[in-house]
Amino acid sequence: MSRNALHRQYDTLEPDERFRLDVLAMARGDAEESRRLVDACPRLGYRMTDLAFSGRWQTTLEMVLALCVDLAQHLSRLSMLDAIRETLPVACIVYRNEGEEAYLEGHEAGSRYAWQRAGMSGHPPGWEPLEDDTEAEVEDFDPAIERELEELSKRLEEADIMPELLGRLEREIIRKAWTLWEAFAGFAEGSLEVEPEKLIKVLLAPALSNIEDLNERKERLGVEPDEGLSREYEAAFSECWERHLERTRRLSR
Repeated sequence: MSRNALHRQYDTLEPDERFRLDVLAMARGDAEESRRLVDACPRLGYRMTDLAFSGRWQTTLEMVLALCVDLAQHLSRLSMLDAIRETLPVACIVYRNEGEEAYLEGHEAGSRYAWQRAGMSGHPPGWEPLEDDTEAEVEDFDPAIERELEELSKRLEEADIMPELLGRLEREIIRKAWTLWEAFAGFAEGSLEVEPEKLIKVLLAPALSNIEDLNERKERLGVEPDEGLSREYEAAFSECWERHLERTRRLSR
Protein backbone atom coordinates (compact mmCIF):
# COMPACT_ATOMS: atom_id res chain seq x y z
CA MET A 1 0.00 0.00 0.00
CA SER A 2 1.36 3.44 -0.93
CA ARG A 3 2.01 6.16 1.63
CA ASN A 4 -0.79 8.29 0.14
CA ALA A 5 -3.19 5.36 0.53
CA LEU A 6 -2.21 5.13 4.19
CA HIS A 7 -2.93 8.82 4.64
CA ARG A 8 -6.44 8.29 3.29
CA GLN A 9 -7.06 5.75 6.05
CA TYR A 10 -6.15 8.14 8.88
CA ASP A 11 -9.76 9.11 9.55
CA THR A 12 -10.53 5.45 10.41
CA LEU A 13 -7.85 5.11 13.10
CA GLU A 14 -8.86 4.25 16.63
CA PRO A 15 -7.91 6.88 19.26
CA ASP A 16 -5.17 4.68 20.75
CA GLU A 17 -3.70 3.99 17.30
CA ARG A 18 -3.74 7.68 16.40
CA PHE A 19 -2.07 8.54 19.70
CA ARG A 20 0.76 6.03 19.22
CA LEU A 21 1.37 7.13 15.62
CA ASP A 22 1.42 10.77 16.65
CA VAL A 23 3.96 10.05 19.41
CA LEU A 24 6.20 8.27 16.89
CA ALA A 25 5.86 11.10 14.36
CA MET A 26 6.71 13.78 16.94
CA ALA A 27 9.60 11.71 18.29
CA ARG A 28 11.25 11.53 14.86
CA GLY A 29 10.56 15.22 14.21
CA ASP A 30 7.98 14.61 11.48
CA ALA A 31 5.72 17.60 12.10
CA GLU A 32 3.94 17.17 8.76
CA GLU A 33 2.92 13.61 9.55
CA SER A 34 1.75 14.68 13.00
CA ARG A 35 -0.37 17.43 11.41
CA ARG A 36 -2.02 14.91 9.07
CA LEU A 37 -2.88 12.67 11.99
CA VAL A 38 -4.38 15.55 13.94
CA ASP A 39 -6.27 16.99 10.98
CA ALA A 40 -7.77 13.61 10.17
CA CYS A 41 -9.02 13.11 13.72
CA PRO A 42 -12.85 13.15 13.89
CA ARG A 43 -14.43 16.30 15.36
CA LEU A 44 -16.98 15.61 18.07
CA GLY A 45 -19.27 17.82 20.09
CA TYR A 46 -19.34 17.52 23.88
CA ARG A 47 -21.45 18.64 26.78
CA MET A 48 -19.39 19.42 29.86
CA THR A 49 -19.34 21.49 33.00
CA ASP A 50 -18.68 25.18 32.52
CA LEU A 51 -15.10 25.56 31.32
CA ALA A 52 -14.80 28.71 33.41
CA PHE A 53 -15.16 26.40 36.44
CA SER A 54 -13.59 23.08 35.38
CA GLY A 55 -10.81 24.87 33.53
CA ARG A 56 -9.81 26.63 36.74
CA TRP A 57 -9.30 23.27 38.42
CA GLN A 58 -7.27 21.90 35.52
CA THR A 59 -5.07 24.96 35.21
CA THR A 60 -4.54 25.16 38.96
CA LEU A 61 -3.54 21.48 39.05
CA GLU A 62 -0.99 22.05 36.28
CA MET A 63 0.46 25.02 38.17
CA VAL A 64 0.66 23.07 41.43
CA LEU A 65 2.43 20.21 39.65
CA ALA A 66 4.89 22.66 38.08
CA LEU A 67 5.52 24.19 41.51
CA CYS A 68 6.15 20.81 43.14
CA VAL A 69 8.47 19.68 40.34
CA ASP A 70 10.54 22.83 40.81
CA LEU A 71 10.55 22.44 44.60
CA ALA A 72 11.58 18.79 44.27
CA GLN A 73 15.12 19.69 43.18
CA HIS A 74 15.60 21.80 46.32
CA LEU A 75 14.02 19.18 48.58
CA SER A 76 16.26 16.43 47.18
CA ARG A 77 19.32 18.56 47.93
CA LEU A 78 18.15 19.08 51.49
CA SER A 79 17.71 15.31 51.86
CA MET A 80 21.24 14.84 50.58
CA LEU A 81 22.59 17.31 53.16
CA ASP A 82 20.69 15.51 55.92
CA ALA A 83 22.24 12.20 54.83
CA ILE A 84 25.74 13.72 54.84
CA ARG A 85 25.15 15.10 58.35
CA GLU A 86 24.22 11.63 59.59
CA THR A 87 27.44 10.10 58.25
CA LEU A 88 29.76 12.88 59.42
CA PRO A 89 30.21 11.66 63.05
CA VAL A 90 31.30 8.22 61.82
CA ALA A 91 33.56 9.75 59.19
CA CYS A 92 35.16 12.02 61.80
CA ILE A 93 35.97 9.02 63.99
CA VAL A 94 37.59 7.29 61.02
CA TYR A 95 39.60 10.42 60.16
CA ARG A 96 40.74 10.85 63.76
CA ASN A 97 41.78 7.22 64.03
CA GLU A 98 43.68 7.45 60.75
CA GLY A 99 45.36 10.66 61.90
CA GLU A 100 46.45 9.14 65.19
CA GLU A 101 47.69 6.02 63.42
CA ALA A 102 49.70 8.13 60.95
CA TYR A 103 51.18 10.14 63.84
CA LEU A 104 52.21 7.02 65.75
CA GLU A 105 53.74 5.41 62.67
CA GLY A 106 55.69 8.60 61.95
CA HIS A 107 56.81 8.86 65.58
CA GLU A 108 57.97 5.26 65.58
CA ALA A 109 59.81 5.63 62.26
CA GLY A 110 61.55 8.77 63.54
CA SER A 111 62.51 7.09 66.82
CA ARG A 112 63.97 4.05 65.07
CA TYR A 113 65.88 6.24 62.62
CA ALA A 114 67.41 8.35 65.43
CA TRP A 115 68.18 5.20 67.45
CA GLN A 116 70.03 3.65 64.55
CA ARG A 117 71.90 6.86 63.69
CA ALA A 118 73.08 6.96 67.31
CA GLY A 119 74.64 3.52 66.80
CA MET A 120 72.28 1.81 69.19
CA SER A 121 71.03 -1.74 68.66
CA GLY A 122 67.67 -3.29 69.39
CA HIS A 123 64.48 -1.28 69.69
CA PRO A 124 64.26 2.35 70.82
CA PRO A 125 62.58 2.95 74.21
CA GLY A 126 58.81 2.80 73.98
CA TRP A 127 58.78 0.87 70.70
CA GLU A 128 59.63 -2.62 71.85
CA PRO A 129 57.44 -5.48 70.55
CA LEU A 130 54.17 -5.80 72.44
CA GLU A 131 54.17 -8.30 75.30
CA ASP A 132 51.28 -10.37 76.57
CA ASP A 133 50.78 -7.97 79.47
CA THR A 134 48.96 -5.23 77.55
CA GLU A 135 48.03 -3.38 80.75
CA ALA A 136 51.71 -2.80 81.49
CA GLU A 137 52.18 -1.55 77.94
CA VAL A 138 49.40 0.99 78.47
CA GLU A 139 50.95 2.18 81.72
CA ASP A 140 54.34 2.61 80.00
CA PHE A 141 52.79 4.70 77.21
CA ASP A 142 54.73 7.97 76.84
CA PRO A 143 52.60 10.81 78.37
CA ALA A 144 54.13 13.24 75.88
CA ILE A 145 52.75 11.22 72.98
CA GLU A 146 49.34 11.12 74.66
CA ARG A 147 49.36 14.91 75.04
CA GLU A 148 50.34 15.35 71.41
CA LEU A 149 47.54 13.01 70.29
CA GLU A 150 45.06 15.06 72.31
CA GLU A 151 46.38 18.22 70.65
CA LEU A 152 46.07 16.54 67.25
CA SER A 153 42.44 15.67 68.00
CA LYS A 154 41.70 19.33 68.86
CA ARG A 155 43.34 20.49 65.64
CA LEU A 156 41.22 18.08 63.63
CA GLU A 157 38.06 19.43 65.27
CA GLU A 158 39.10 23.02 64.58
CA ALA A 159 39.90 22.20 60.96
CA ASP A 160 36.50 20.58 60.35
CA ILE A 161 34.72 23.01 58.00
CA MET A 162 31.89 20.63 57.06
CA PRO A 163 29.29 21.77 59.65
CA GLU A 164 29.67 25.41 58.61
CA LEU A 165 29.69 24.52 54.91
CA LEU A 166 26.60 22.32 55.19
CA GLY A 167 24.80 25.00 57.19
CA ARG A 168 25.57 27.61 54.54
CA LEU A 169 24.36 25.31 51.76
CA GLU A 170 21.19 24.48 53.67
CA ARG A 171 20.32 28.14 54.16
CA GLU A 172 20.94 28.87 50.47
CA ILE A 173 18.73 25.99 49.34
CA ILE A 174 15.95 26.93 51.75
CA ARG A 175 16.11 30.55 50.57
CA LYS A 176 15.59 29.48 46.95
CA ALA A 177 12.82 27.03 47.79
CA TRP A 178 10.96 29.39 50.10
CA THR A 179 11.22 32.22 47.56
CA LEU A 180 9.37 30.01 45.08
CA TRP A 181 6.76 29.03 47.67
CA GLU A 182 6.21 32.63 48.74
CA ALA A 183 5.58 33.54 45.11
CA PHE A 184 2.99 30.81 44.69
CA ALA A 185 1.37 31.71 48.00
CA GLY A 186 1.11 35.35 46.94
CA PHE A 187 -0.45 34.31 43.62
CA ALA A 188 -2.95 31.96 45.29
CA GLU A 189 -4.06 34.54 47.82
CA GLY A 190 -4.14 37.42 45.35
CA SER A 191 -5.45 35.89 42.12
CA LEU A 192 -7.35 32.83 43.36
CA GLU A 193 -8.32 34.19 46.78
CA VAL A 194 -7.66 30.82 48.44
CA GLU A 195 -5.10 29.68 50.98
CA PRO A 196 -2.13 28.04 49.22
CA GLU A 197 -1.83 25.25 51.79
CA LYS A 198 -5.44 24.24 51.15
CA LEU A 199 -4.77 24.07 47.41
CA ILE A 200 -1.80 21.78 48.00
CA LYS A 201 -3.83 19.63 50.41
CA VAL A 202 -6.62 19.18 47.87
CA LEU A 203 -4.52 18.67 44.73
CA LEU A 204 -1.31 17.04 45.99
CA ALA A 205 -1.64 16.23 49.67
CA PRO A 206 1.72 14.40 50.11
CA ALA A 207 3.55 17.59 49.15
CA LEU A 208 2.08 19.47 52.11
CA SER A 209 4.51 17.83 54.56
CA ASN A 210 7.40 19.10 52.43
CA ILE A 211 6.08 22.65 52.66
CA GLU A 212 5.74 22.28 56.43
CA ASP A 213 9.31 20.98 56.66
CA LEU A 214 10.56 23.93 54.62
CA ASN A 215 8.74 26.33 56.90
CA GLU A 216 10.21 24.69 60.01
CA ARG A 217 13.75 24.92 58.60
CA LYS A 218 13.20 28.53 57.52
CA GLU A 219 12.01 29.56 60.99
CA ARG A 220 14.80 27.64 62.76
CA LEU A 221 17.57 29.11 60.60
CA GLY A 222 16.06 32.57 60.21
CA VAL A 223 16.06 32.45 56.41
CA GLU A 224 14.25 35.17 54.46
CA PRO A 225 13.07 34.82 50.84
CA ASP A 226 14.48 36.84 47.96
CA GLU A 227 11.71 39.43 47.65
CA GLY A 228 12.73 40.63 44.21
CA LEU A 229 12.86 37.14 42.76
CA SER A 230 9.65 36.23 44.54
CA ARG A 231 7.83 39.07 42.78
CA GLU A 232 9.15 37.85 39.43
CA TYR A 233 7.92 34.32 40.12
CA GLU A 234 4.54 35.60 41.26
CA ALA A 235 4.22 37.64 38.07
CA ALA A 236 4.94 34.49 36.06
CA PHE A 237 2.21 32.58 37.90
CA SER A 238 -0.22 35.44 37.33
CA GLU A 239 0.65 35.62 33.62
CA CYS A 240 -0.05 31.90 33.24
CA TRP A 241 -3.39 32.37 34.99
CA GLU A 242 -4.36 35.30 32.77
CA ARG A 243 -3.65 33.19 29.69
CA HIS A 244 -6.05 30.58 31.05
CA LEU A 245 -8.75 33.19 31.66
CA GLU A 246 -8.33 34.61 28.17
CA ARG A 247 -8.64 31.13 26.65
CA THR A 248 -11.76 30.51 28.69
CA ARG A 249 -13.34 33.78 27.57
CA ARG A 250 -12.53 33.00 23.93
CA LEU A 251 -14.01 29.51 24.05
CA SER A 252 -17.11 30.69 25.89
CA ARG A 253 -18.13 33.19 23.22
